[in-house]
Amino acid sequence: MASTARKTVCFFCKTDDPTVLDRIDFYAQDLRALRELGFDVRIATQARQLVGADLYFVWWWTWAFIPIVLARSLRRPVIVTGTFDLWMFDHRPRIHRALHRFALRHASANVFLSELERSAVAVSFDTCNPVYVPLGVDTEKLKPGSRERGSFILTIAGSGMDRGNSARKCIAEIIRAAPLIHATHPDTTFVIVGKTGSDFPALQELVHQLGAESFIEFPGMVSERRKIELLQQCRVYLQPSRHEGFGLSVLEAMSCGAPVVTSAVGALPEVGGDAVHYAADASPETIAKTTAVLLASPEEQHRLSTSARSRAERLFRTDRRREGLGAVIASLLRTPGGCRV
Repeated sequence: MASTARKTVCFFCKTDDPTVLDRIDFYAQDLRALRELGFDVRIATQARQLVGADLYFVWWWTWAFIPIVLARSLRRPVIVTGTFDLWMFDHRPRIHRALHRFALRHASANVFLSELERSAVAVSFDTCNPVYVPLGVDTEKLKPGSRERGSFILTIAGSGMDRGNSARKCIAEIIRAAPLIHATHPDTTFVIVGKTGSDFPALQELVHQLGAESFIEFPGMVSERRKIELLQQCRVYLQPSRHEGFGLSVLEAMSCGAPVVTSAVGALPEVGGDAVHYAADASPETIAKTTAVLLASPEEQHRLSTSARSRAERLFRTDRRREGLGAVIASLLRTPGGCRV
């Protein structure tokens, strides 16, 4: 995109741990995309680090008011992106709800990761320039491996087993389902990857109560290389959920050709389509039954593996995200004054 060559973008994500921008792929892929679009990227993780720029790119709506106010004062465009999680909006603190509304109304563009959220938020709130640009996956890096798949079932707990996130990811239900699956498939083990935060002691105690220590493993955080190896080698990727604004881990599993069992909630059907199996509900019994049926059918595992990989390559490559963001940015930079006011 020649028009953005040598321009500066200030990438803002409020966090006390700047390393998440490298460790969490949805941040990292947007930073790469902005650089590939020709921008000099200046990163700010605190308000005091914000600098003058040609464009402001913000992850999450809660704290977006700070760069929005700065961008408007400089007559520069500002993009806000992320998962909006409309399903939990009414449970947020009142001030956070007000800040979300402000950001939706005053951002130059609001970039949603799913069509579900784009349409639902635009109907529910005064939303300036709502755009759908899904996340992508590096299908050259995340691809099927050359080794035969193992006998373990893999779950990735996203941002970790912390502050209730494990409840949304149905980690306790997976643990309760594991002995039911193990009873009919005794060679199957379970690997649950993720930061062992505040929810972890109760989950560990549940494993102990069920007598499942011998076949449930918590390796904690793993490197990107190890994560890809696990996705390439697992027999099934299991991620039921109560809600997902996108479902990046499911997409990564699909790109690696892993047969996936998930839930038809939130944006997951947009990601998985007919290339995954959906548990009808999040009960341990249903999770176990859906997974066991798949384990019993090598033919269905092969079909899902092939169709999942094809869907990831066809619809969710990282260049789609880059090109989508590039189109939004080009349009905003052409606007007289540099932003919508």
